[in-house]
Amino acid sequence: MFLEKATAKLTYTGWSIVESGRPMDTPSASWLDDVAWKLSRKRLDHYMRADSISAFVDAIETYRGFGAYPHMKALHNVAETTALATKVRQLAPKVIVEIGTCWGGTLFVWARSNPQAELIVSMDLPGGLFGGGYHANRIKMYQYFVHDRPRTQLELLRCDSHQPQSRERLAQVLQGRPIDFLFIDGDHTFDGVKQDFEMYSSFIRPGGLIAFHDINTMRSDHFVHRYWNDLKQNFEHEEIIANREEGKYGIGVLTMPSL
Repeated sequence: MFLEKATAKLTYTGWSIVESGRPMDTPSASWLDDVAWKLSRKRLDHYMRADSISAFVDAIETYRGFGAYPHMKALHNVAETTALATKVRQLAPKVIVEIGTCWGGTLFVWARSNPQAELIVSMDLPGGLFGGGYHANRIKMYQYFVHDRPRTQLELLRCDSHQPQSRERLAQVLQGRPIDFLFIDGDHTFDGVKQDFEMYSSFIRPGGLIAFHDINTMRSDHFVHRYWNDLKQNFEHEEIIANREEGKYGIGVLTMPSL
């Protein structure tokens, strides 16, 4: 494992130097990237063959690739993510939307643990303050998460979720279908998370789930906990917090009321 981590870090550092100064929203083609992706894909295949939620979540921690594909990192608690993924799979969602993807860890979990999903949408802002977005070269990696599932459509919307045109783009992709599960892990300011909820909650079907990440993170630039504490009073809700005293992570889950 140490050697795999070191190799991933070394090749990513080298790739980053080569890409320095180029915009992250433009894919770069080279023989080096072709080789890195081929080798990374082989390792990724190992994790995609898993058949349990715990194994999919473990992939976030243990997968190591090359070049632009060194890992599927997520700033999360393994037990919390496992509990949420279990709850989501019990819902058997057909439509999943994630706001805030970055290194793709949770996107991988939703994609692989829900083979019945018909549509999975990621909304992520390149260069965003929380996470920083992902380089365009990783698009093919995220699309590969469902390459063996022809009935699952995966859409990557690289946009600012707070812009009206981003909501319009999502509406066009949904084509009238309601969202079963929405994961909000983008802007962590009070106004930012509030805006994500207010702009997209109307897409959620009755009985659907909205999950907020970082409801227990107590940092000077994170205010999800404040918005969550105000919002949860009006909904059936559950808090998934492995260690409240730790002062980080935590997931809040709302169940949208039936009509």
